[in-house]
Amino acid sequence: MDELLQEFISETQETLEALAGEVVAWEADPSDRDRLDAIFRFFHTVKGSCGFLNLPRFERLSHAAEDVLSEIRAGTRTADHATVSAVLAIMDRIAELAEAVAIGAALPQENDEYLIGALIADAGAPAAEKAEEAAASVAVARPSGTQAAPRTIRLPLALIDQLMNGVSDMVLARNELSRKLRERSGDPELESAFERLSTCVADMRDAISKTRMQRVDRLFTAIPRMVRDLGRDLGKRIDLQLEGGDVEMDREMVEMVVDPLTHIVRNSIDHGIETPDKRRALGKPEVGQLCLQARQSGNQIVIEVSDDGKGIDTTHLVEKAIDAGRLTKDAVIRMSEAEKLDLIFQPGLTTADKVTAISGRGVGMDVVRANVERIGGAITLQNRPGRGLTITLRVPLTLTIIPGLIVRAGGLHFAIPRSAVVEILHDNNETLQIAEVGGAKIATIRSVRHSMIDLEHVLGMEKPEQAGPRAIMVVRSASGVPFAMGVSAVDNHEELVIRPASPLIMAAGVYAGMTLPDNGKPMLLLDAGGLASAAGLPNIIDDPAARRSSEDQEREQGVEMVSALRFEELTGERRLLKLSLIERVEDIDAHLFGRSGGHAFVRLDGRLVPVVNGQHDFAAEKVAALRLRDGSREACYPVAAVLDIVDMPAVPDMVAMHGILSGVAVVEGQHLEVINPFALFAALPDGPLREKGSGRCLLADGDDGWTREILAPLLRQAGHEVVLGLPIDAPIEPDDVLLFSNGDTAQAVDMLGCRVVQLRATPRPTGPQDESIYRYDQDSLMAAIAGVRR
Repeated sequence: MDELLQEFISETQETLEALAGEVVAWEADPSDRDRLDAIFRFFHTVKGSCGFLNLPRFERLSHAAEDVLSEIRAGTRTADHATVSAVLAIMDRIAELAEAVAIGAALPQENDEYLIGALIADAGAPAAEKAEEAAASVAVARPSGTQAAPRTIRLPLALIDQLMNGVSDMVLARNELSRKLRERSGDPELESAFERLSTCVADMRDAISKTRMQRVDRLFTAIPRMVRDLGRDLGKRIDLQLEGGDVEMDREMVEMVVDPLTHIVRNSIDHGIETPDKRRALGKPEVGQLCLQARQSGNQIVIEVSDDGKGIDTTHLVEKAIDAGRLTKDAVIRMSEAEKLDLIFQPGLTTADKVTAISGRGVGMDVVRANVERIGGAITLQNRPGRGLTITLRVPLTLTIIPGLIVRAGGLHFAIPRSAVVEILHDNNETLQIAEVGGAKIATIRSVRHSMIDLEHVLGMEKPEQAGPRAIMVVRSASGVPFAMGVSAVDNHEELVIRPASPLIMAAGVYAGMTLPDNGKPMLLLDAGGLASAAGLPNIIDDPAARRSSEDQEREQGVEMVSALRFEELTGERRLLKLSLIERVEDIDAHLFGRSGGHAFVRLDGRLVPVVNGQHDFAAEKVAALRLRDGSREACYPVAAVLDIVDMPAVPDMVAMHGILSGVAVVEGQHLEVINPFALFAALPDGPLREKGSGRCLLADGDDGWTREILAPLLRQAGHEVVLGLPIDAPIEPDDVLLFSNGDTAQAVDMLGCRVVQLRATPRPTGPQDESIYRYDQDSLMAAIAGVRR
């Protein structure tokens, strides 16, 4: 019975969270029968479960709500504001009772009959008649069948966290094993087994991570009710729009963002949106607009709260700061608009003229920024005086496993979240100038000034001498203001499993935890905001040029820009490729792709064209592809989607280039990896590709058992036409391939005019002149048939 009770309480609490917004939406559109049915089913389910669980107060409350909703469904009562408010009050009381049962506390003894009386006050019929009518309407309106719900199982959150910790340890073990394999001589079979293990670990990590994910709807559930209640209390009419509720983020992140988001919405309603009278006088619609939008951007969740209210009056804000002794009038003269706007984050500073029950005590935006920074996020404001305000929160998708960069400073290695790094360049780069002003370093990158620190100095380490250039990283702190940080080098980038560091280390204020990367040595994770704070860097950009977009700034300063195609890889990354290399973009039938001799190809216009990224197996019937050409050679680049054409710097900067990537370019606030065309075409096969089955495979030793039972089926499975023995009724073509293992056959086939492949039974060649292939070396065999040298 205890288990049934806990199950009932959990389901009731979860359903209540989702239903609060549904009731408000139903009030706005009483004709929405689906919402009305959903609300009715909730109370009907609660009432039905309370009988055998012995919860009389639950049963009485839900029964009263069910009766009234039945009348509304039957058309004998209308859903006016008073009725909706009474239904919401009943839901609140059920939520209080459920919380008390969940924690084992005494049930609150409020008068439930008062709520029930308010609910049925306008029914207009005796109680007995209403009960009969309600029962009849329930019998008529109840659906005849229900749709089968997906199979689920309820697990304790502690168990989910334990599973995630376990898979994180597996990732660490995999990293260590990878390091040890790199230190030893290569064993293809061992490396293949490791790759399979690594894939399994990655799949398991993703699957368990999804169990921790929750839809952003969870953040939005309480917002409609709060907007409704605050709007009524303040006499304001507000149209609320919620977008992106299907975006998912880590459960822990959801819980940490709830309070900051609540502060922001309350401020928007109280300080931002005007009353209907004031809006009419300003020429605005009486109904204010409030929009909450969530979206995923890389490994971050972006939440925007925008309204069409009065925005922030920076003049009034400055006056408040002067009255509070935070500013002098002389200092205000030198302040930019962005600096004045940033005053809203000062503790104890508010734009409210009077203290209300909702806000105005000076405790709000400073708390919001502190909470967002604590979880590695950032908050920015876009102010439109007289027209509204947009507040943007950027928070990590998860706090468990993040992509990171490994940097070296003072002879030690440290990690830093990749999302915090805007760009990386060498200190000898022509676009960078470093100067000392008043004992502080200033890094000017493409005419944009940044405060600069050396990591060694902030951490109290000795800065080592080095022969080569140092790496300069442009890092975005938690406040959103970038600064430059010098390190000895950026050594690698990889996924990092984050673990809490000891309290003594965390007390330093410059670390966000610890991790164990591929090199097997524990290292500390740097906190960008903590480093900026420890170095005493200003949290406001004081260079007017830095407030313009990077793309416009580069054009004004004469930096060479080139057109590039922004596209999405099949693996999900968004990248850039120089537009001049792309001959055209087209959709290609997936069945035209194949693989031979270790190379992927596609059949285009009667010839085989190499596929540069090795992709050849697709689930869809059509594949978007970039047709590339370097002047003489052609290549195909299948992608998930072509996004748009943008301008990027001709020479992107990045310290560590990996594979076909040449660097990172910042475009419209995103930093995108740039494809290196030199490495792209250098990876293509030397000679022309030959398609499987373009010529026959002639098996000279057709009577041999191994040839007939093992080799021939293998070749047929690979798509080749197989002929046992030399053909008698058809001539031998140049595209045919003759395979034999008997040495006596060599002289007989020497003059046939086709390609010849000799097989041997032993793994090792008989000598340096032996060009035969071991008959169980499948890769070499297929490459020889395709005419590709290995």
